[in-house]
Amino acid sequence: MIGGELKWAKVARRRNSSAIYRNLFELMLKHGALPFFFVMDKDFLLAAKTVETFFDPAYNRHLDPGFTGAYEEKKQLAEELLPAKEILAEFATMHREGVVPPRERVGALAEMIAEWFELGGTQWVAETQRDYSDHELDDLRSEFGATNSMRSTTGHSLPGLMQLLEGFMRPRAIALRILHDNLTRFDDLIEFVQRLLRPPGPMDSMKLGNGSFYFSMPTVTGFDLVDSKSEPLVQLADLLCGFVRTVFTKVKNGEELDDDELAICSDIAMVHVEYYCWDANMPEAMWESFATQGWAELRRRFGS
Repeated sequence: MIGGELKWAKVARRRNSSAIYRNLFELMLKHGALPFFFVMDKDFLLAAKTVETFFDPAYNRHLDPGFTGAYEEKKQLAEELLPAKEILAEFATMHREGVVPPRERVGALAEMIAEWFELGGTQWVAETQRDYSDHELDDLRSEFGATNSMRSTTGHSLPGLMQLLEGFMRPRAIALRILHDNLTRFDDLIEFVQRLLRPPGPMDSMKLGNGSFYFSMPTVTGFDLVDSKSEPLVQLADLLCGFVRTVFTKVKNGEELDDDELAICSDIAMVHVEYYCWDANMPEAMWESFATQGWAELRRRFGS
C-alpha cells in the first residue's frame, strides 16, 4: 500500500484528523459499511470482573443459583465498586499475574469487598463475602489462573462483538467472512471463536438480558488471520477503533468534542438505535454523557 500501513495513530497527529475521519465514516455509511464495535471502559470492566468473580453462585453459597443471570443487579454492584480503587488495584494485580494466588490473599480481598459494601450501608451484600469455606476459596483462586488472552480486554470484547454480529445477521439471513489481524498471543481466543463457526444445534441460543446468547455462528463462513500491513479492511477497522477510543475517552473525561466529532457521535447513536451494531461495558455516567452529546446531536441534525 502506497504510504505504508494506514493507522489511526498516524491520522490522529494531523490537525484536521476528526474532519478526515468524519469524511471516511460518512463514506462507509453511504456504501452500507455498517460499523460493529464494542466499547470497554477498563476501570468498569475491572469492577465488573471483580463482581463476576466474587458474586458467582458457583463459588459463593450465600447467593442463589439464579443470581448468575441477575445482570442488572451485578451491574449495580459494579457501579458501587467502581470508586473502590484499593480493591480494584489489588484485583487487577492478582489478575495480571496470571497465577493462582494464595488462599489467604483471596480471603483478604473478599474481606476488603465486604467492608466496602458495609460502609456503603448494604449489609446483606457485605455478608455474602464472609465465611468462605476453604473449598470455595480454592475455587475462587482458580479464577486468577486465566490464560493471557482472558487477562486482556480483547478476551472480553471479541466474544461480545461476535455475539453482536450473529444477533444482527441471523434474522436477516446474511453471511460474511471475518478477517482478523494475526495476533499470535491470542491463539487460544482465536480457537474459541473458531469453534463457534459450526451449524446450529438443538439448544443453539438462550435468552440473556434483553437479547440472546448464541452457541454457534452459522452465519460466519470463515475466520481468516491476515497481516494488517497488506489488508485495507483491517486498517479501516483500526481507524474505527482509534477514533471511537478517542471520542469515548473525551466523553469519560468530560472534554469538549469538536463539530466533526459530534457529527460522528450522532451517526454512532443512529446506528445503535437502528441496528444495535455496537454495545459498551461502561459506567452509567459515561452512557449518560454520551447521550447528552451523541443523541442530542442526532436530534439537532435530523430533528428526530
